[in-house]
Amino acid sequence: MHSAVLDTQLFMKFPIHCEETGSDGIVYFKDVQPHPLTLDDWLVFSESKDLKIKIAGVVAGKPDWDKSFPPVGNRFQADFAVGPSLKNSCFALVKGGWVPIFYAFSKGNIIADRNLVSEIQARFSNGEMSSERQHNDFLDYICDKNCSCTIHTISYALESNERKLPSPEKIIEQHKTAFKTLSEALPHVKIWPKSDADLQYLLDIADKYRVYFSEGVRLLIKLAPLIVNSPARNRKVEKWKAMAAIAKAENISVNNIAFLACLSASSANQSFNPAQKLIKPKVGYTEEDAYNSMYDLFLIMLTNLLQTQAPDLKVTLVTRDKNLAIFWMGLTFADPLNPGEQMIGLHQKLLPVSVTELEELAIILGEGRVNPSWTVPPQPKY
Repeated sequence: MHSAVLDTQLFMKFPIHCEETGSDGIVYFKDVQPHPLTLDDWLVFSESKDLKIKIAGVVAGKPDWDKSFPPVGNRFQADFAVGPSLKNSCFALVKGGWVPIFYAFSKGNIIADRNLVSEIQARFSNGEMSSERQHNDFLDYICDKNCSCTIHTISYALESNERKLPSPEKIIEQHKTAFKTLSEALPHVKIWPKSDADLQYLLDIADKYRVYFSEGVRLLIKLAPLIVNSPARNRKVEKWKAMAAIAKAENISVNNIAFLACLSASSANQSFNPAQKLIKPKVGYTEEDAYNSMYDLFLIMLTNLLQTQAPDLKVTLVTRDKNLAIFWMGLTFADPLNPGEQMIGLHQKLLPVSVTELEELAIILGEGRVNPSWTVPPQPKY
């Protein structure tokens, strides 16, 4: 295990060639930050398997003869293409979109869901990857001893089989389980929370969202049976009104993300409907079904909260759930610096509506909740 006082980080390297002398060399980059990719980028990547990404960082080293990059120590920007030679089995969801997971390994704060904790346990032991594996996945490089990310147990700790957010005692117990599992698999990686104060912060978040979470579960139980089948185009508004009436009768705000997800599920094309696949609507929808779906949606709100509170910490939700990732990619959270603006934008693929339907939706959701000229807030530094 390396010393905790070392500011370790993974370096990116880029091969270069000098046409004049025929020399080959390597340029090393540090503090690399990618520009978040969008749902549109994902759709292009899904078709071509060639991922184009803009990055910025600092030149850490290069041959003396190179003139294509700035001097060592200076910042740079570049366009990169990531090919399909490495698998992208995990999605790294950042403020403003998503990035390949390896960008979170240097000084990133990774929220690891339960599936990712299990994946790490299966792949690594005492900081080493299973001898049966070869580096063929971005996730494999988390075992590099220069990896300086911090893994958060918060998702694992807050998940429950009790159909509600767990008690403080259960949260602490599950945090300790995840902490032990991750420490044995990757002893060189920092884990959060570690102090009692940070653990209390986790407990406070759970208390803050208990009512919101339980309301989302109740709402999904009521609404899921209504969205088993998408309504005909001329009945979409009628379905929205019925859903809003149910929320009002239950005294639950239509601003709950569960309602937003149901709106998307009832409107998106069946060939591309991540919200419906997250909710998994059916006749006879149970409380357990609703809990499982609400927890995924809750992770979205929790991640956005942590990203907003600590914009410089590179907070990233890492998940293998493709539908959760795609739904996240299609969301745009309003800039929290704009007073009174608590809106979430939806990509047209998630909520395809006509001008008339948008006007009706504004009435259903309430004045100020629908902005027909919604624009993406400024992209924060990642």
